[in-house]
Amino acid sequence: MPRGSTDPLASSCFPLVPYANRIADGLFTLGENTVRLPRNFPPETSSLHGFGWQDKWEIDSASASECTLEHRHPGRGPGPWLDNRTDWHWAYQAQQRIRLGPQGCTISLVVTNRSNRVMPAGLGLHPYFRRRPETRLRFAAEGVMLVDEASIPTGTMAPPGRFGDFARGSPLPDETVDHCFAGWNGVAVIEDNLGTIALTARGAPQLHVYAPVDGSALCLEPVSHVPDALNRTPVSMTFLPPGCTASLGMGISVSAID
Repeated sequence: MPRGSTDPLASSCFPLVPYANRIADGLFTLGENTVRLPRNFPPETSSLHGFGWQDKWEIDSASASECTLEHRHPGRGPGPWLDNRTDWHWAYQAQQRIRLGPQGCTISLVVTNRSNRVMPAGLGLHPYFRRRPETRLRFAAEGVMLVDEASIPTGTMAPPGRFGDFARGSPLPDETVDHCFAGWNGVAVIEDNLGTIALTARGAPQLHVYAPVDGSALCLEPVSHVPDALNRTPVSMTFLPPGCTASLGMGISVSAID
């Protein structure tokens, strides 16, 4: 990340907490509460990626090869909450642990519910990877969720090869991919003429792939739930009782061609 930058899009990876990807129109209903969230990435009409990616994180500890970062969201205080202010009602505490070693980088992301009500929770990590003209991507999934013009799932699940034969290894297509691949097995590999990058994850049964047609980026995002899950498939969220924790982990390793 460039020194002095405050733009998370300039970083090599940012955290998604307490939810990942999009919530359509920044709105969902849970029990007696209608939750209105900020549309935090104009001109998008959705609420995107939660709060952690745009908020400040405090350094809890740091060394030459490891650091722990912490982010707290105060929430609304004790529930029930019956008004319609725009915010995330629940208080939570999130922690990132980043480690560098001979085999590469590992990042763990943990969220703890600090409110007095059950909290829906989702996690993800948003790393940016090297992308070259000869890049090939390889991973296995059960299907890919098709989306509308606002990048919200339509409810149609296409075969996993819709954008390329990624199970065997495929170049990226001549169209933008901004889609969630469901039933991911937790492993993805990027190959080019400089070497191989391997991604592994735990707690992430979905892989969101972002690869714009202009070739400017390649993001492979391990996520714990599908886009707009709170409106479409709440069961894919984790519902944390007060004081309980959810976690997600990611590892990245690289091998160069001699």
